[in-house]
Amino acid sequence: MGLSASQGRMLLLTARKSDLEYRAQQISQKRLVLAQQLEEIAVDYEDATSNRQMKISLSLASTASGSDVVNRTSNLTYATLISGTLNQFSSDDSGIQAYDRTAGQEYASTSAYRLVDAYGAIVVSSEEEIPGTQTKTSNIATAQDSDGVYRVGTTSSDGTKQNSGDNYIVIPKEPNGTATALGNLLNSSNNINTKSLQIDTQHGMIAVVKVDGTTAYYNYRTGAEITDESQKNSFSSSETASLVNDSSSIPSSTLKTISNVNKIEGADGKYSLVDANGVVIQRYVIDETLKYGTTDVDGSTDGPNYLQECLRNGKYLIEKGSIDSETNKIKWNSLSWDSTANISDAYYTEDDDRAKAKYDRLQTQIQNQDKKLELELDNIETQRSAVTTEVESVQKVIDDNIDGSFKTFA
Repeated sequence: MGLSASQGRMLLLTARKSDLEYRAQQISQKRLVLAQQLEEIAVDYEDATSNRQMKISLSLASTASGSDVVNRTSNLTYATLISGTLNQFSSDDSGIQAYDRTAGQEYASTSAYRLVDAYGAIVVSSEEEIPGTQTKTSNIATAQDSDGVYRVGTTSSDGTKQNSGDNYIVIPKEPNGTATALGNLLNSSNNINTKSLQIDTQHGMIAVVKVDGTTAYYNYRTGAEITDESQKNSFSSSETASLVNDSSSIPSSTLKTISNVNKIEGADGKYSLVDANGVVIQRYVIDETLKYGTTDVDGSTDGPNYLQECLRNGKYLIEKGSIDSETNKIKWNSLSWDSTANISDAYYTEDDDRAKAKYDRLQTQIQNQDKKLELELDNIETQRSAVTTEVESVQKVIDDNIDGSFKTFA
C-alpha cells in the first residue's frame, strides 16, 4: 500500500473512530438522564407512601331532632371544621359569629370551630362569611297552624316571615295521656323514618311507610289509623313533615342583628369590624384557597391538604366555641390540633398500592431503555476496538513506508 493510500485510509479510520466515540458519549448522556429519571420516580414513590392525612371525628346531630346524634370521622377540610351548630348569640357578642346548621342538611356537627392566624385574626374563605352591618336571618319555629302543622320559616329584620319547607307534626296522645295508634306504630317500629312524611293538610292525614313496605294512613290530629278505603284514596299530598314527640324537639333559634358595626378593608388586605366609636372589635383575613378543590391526597395546595399543611406548619390555629356557663355567652378557646382528641394525623395508605404499581411500571420502562442503550454501547465499543486495531495496523504500514523511504536515500 502506498504512502498516500495509507494516509487516506488513516483519515477514514480516524473519522470513524471519532464518530463512534461521539455516539458513545451520547449514549452515556442518555443513560445519565435515565438514572436521574429513576431517582425522580423513587422520590415520587417515597412522597406517595409517606403522605399524611388529617381526620376529624365529629358528633353529628340531626337537623330535625337534636336527640338524634351520630359519630362520623371524615377528612379534615375547612367545610367539616366550621360546620358547627353552635348558635347561641348574645346582644353584646361583639359581632363574633358561630356557624349555624346548613338549611336542608341532614346532619351537622354539634361543635363549633374556627380558624385564626398568628395575630388572632379570624380566617374565612370568602368575604360573605364576615359579619357586618347586615342582619343575620335565622330559622324560627312558628306556632302551630290551624291545620296542626308547625311550619319553620325565616324571619328578616322587618318581621317578614317565609316558610323554609321544614314542617313538623307533634304526635297526638289520647286524653288520658296514653299513646294513640300513630304513636304506638312509631314506638314499636324503630326502622320507620319519621322525616319527610307525606301529609294531606286538607284532610289532616299522614302517610307512613311501614317496615314491610306497605303504607298506612293516619289522622295526624287525632292519631287514629284510617281504614276507610275511600278516605285513603282521597289522600292528596302537597307537603312533607317530620314527626316529633313534642314541640320542644322542633329546632329554633333567635334572630341575630349586628347593629352599628362597620366592615372596613385595611391596606394589608384584612377586614376589621369597627363600632360607632371607631374601636376595632374583630379582624378577619380571607384565604380563598381554603374553599378550592375537593378531597384530595396528591399533595395539591388546594382544598383540604392546604388547610392541613397550614395547621402543621403553624400558619393557622384552631379555636373551639363554647357557651360560658356564667355569662351564657360564646367564648373561644385556642386548641393545638395535635393535642385535640378528635383530630388525628396519620399516614394515608389507601394510595400506596397504586403508587407501588406506578413505580414498578416506570422503573421497568427505564431499566429496559437502559439495557438497550447498554447493548448499543457494547456494540459501539466492539466497533471502536476493531477500528483502533485497524488504525494501529495502518500506522505500522505508514511507519514502514517512511522507514523504507529513508533507507533508500540513506
